[in-house]
Amino acid sequence: MSRTVKVLLALVVIAVLWKVVFTSSSEIDTEEIEYEPAE
Repeated sequence: MSRTVKVLLALVVIAVLWKVVFTSSSEIDTEEIEYEPAE
């Protein structure tokens, strides 16, 4: 497997975990939280 594939998979996993963490923080509304790979 190429390194690019691993990096993309890692980014997807991080994004999912990030959403789960922020969603479980209850008081935080997911209005301004948008997943955009700007970097």
